Amino acid sequence: MENRLDRLEDSRFKEIKRLKKKDVSHHLLWYLKQDYFSEELLGLHNFEIENFKKLSAGAYALYEKATEKILRENQLGLLDIPDFFHDCINHSWKNRTKHPFLYGRFDINGGIKQRDSSVIEFNADTCSTLPETIHWQSLQNKELKGNNTMQFNNLAADIAQTLRHLKTTIDHPNPFILGSSFGYEEDVLNVNSILDIAHEEGYKTFYTNLEEVTFSQENGILYEINGEYQIVDVWFKMIPWDWMFNEEPQLAKDLSGIIQKDLCTVLNPPYTAIWQNKKFMAYITEHFPNHYIAQTLTKTPYYNDYVTKPVYGRLGENIEIKGTLNTQSKGDYENQDVVYQKYYPLERDLENYYYQAGVFFTNQPSALNLRSEENAIISDDCEFMSHYII
Repeated sequence: MENRLDRLEDSRFKEIKRLKKKDVSHHLLWYLKQDYFSEELLGLHNFEIENFKKLSAGAYALYEKATEKILRENQLGLLDIPDFFHDCINHSWKNRTKHPFLYGRFDINGGIKQRDSSVIEFNADTCSTLPETIHWQSLQNKELKGNNTMQFNNLAADIAQTLRHLKTTIDHPNPFILGSSFGYEEDVLNVNSILDIAHEEGYKTFYTNLEEVTFSQENGILYEINGEYQIVDVWFKMIPWDWMFNEEPQLAKDLSGIIQKDLCTVLNPPYTAIWQNKKFMAYITEHFPNHYIAQTLTKTPYYNDYVTKPVYGRLGENIEIKGTLNTQSKGDYENQDVVYQKYYPLERDLENYYYQAGVFFTNQPSALNLRSEENAIISDDCEFMSHYII
């Protein structure tokens, strides 16, 4: 049984006054209506931040190494990625200067109070929580008094650096970047966070929903503005690759041709379809045993405490924890294949709230955020919590 002394002590938490709408940027107004932001910040020591950074860097290096192996040995079939998309993935991986990884988030259990920690997921394709990480955390941090005004949050600057470097591969000075999603408010806000950074870097930016985007094997990706079609240099999508494979395979085929002809750069790039797939975590466990990534299997494990997860599940849906703690969540992914992952407990406070850290990764560890919930499965009903460095 866990001792209460092992839980997060109250002295780590600092509460600030509720921010007024007039003090909040437009990126955050929708979130203020959702009862989503915590008015407390959790304090982390420098050594804890450094350990999170080392863990994410080690995990990312493993993802790169394992990607080289699975592509070299033509084993994408192990992940059930459709055959027609294999060449596109290979092309984007071999030409990463033109098809860079923009950003993702490692979800991590443990890591506080010198506990062991492990990466339990890599949100590598359509990762959200951008506005709250970039804007809300810094706003709350400014409200702190005394010496606790530092936090680990370089995400906007690191994304800008990647976009700046990508711009050098495009043969005109003011390239066009189009952002798209299914049109849900939260997705639009996340896309616009990227477009705002791109605008600062000299890109011409535009947003439109997916159904309004045109895909052409001759001209690439286009959108209509003022009655004319504009060719897009970079398409940032909040639309999962796996959704395309299952629901719109023709779109994935069209994009495969466009990308291999280098008519447009699509972010996040095709190889993130590998990283988003939790069977790839099992592949890493099998071929690269390590202490960075949670032990993951494709068959029922021999140990008692484990978690089942859908291969492409999101938002904490259709997860089941088995063993000492038995709980499960509902969702839309019940028909997917599952993986089995060794259970690594989340941090808890004295009021029995669970905490999960997320480390954003660009070409390096870039920021950290926290999400909390009364349940052991962090879901879309969680609270977002900022942090400060003790």
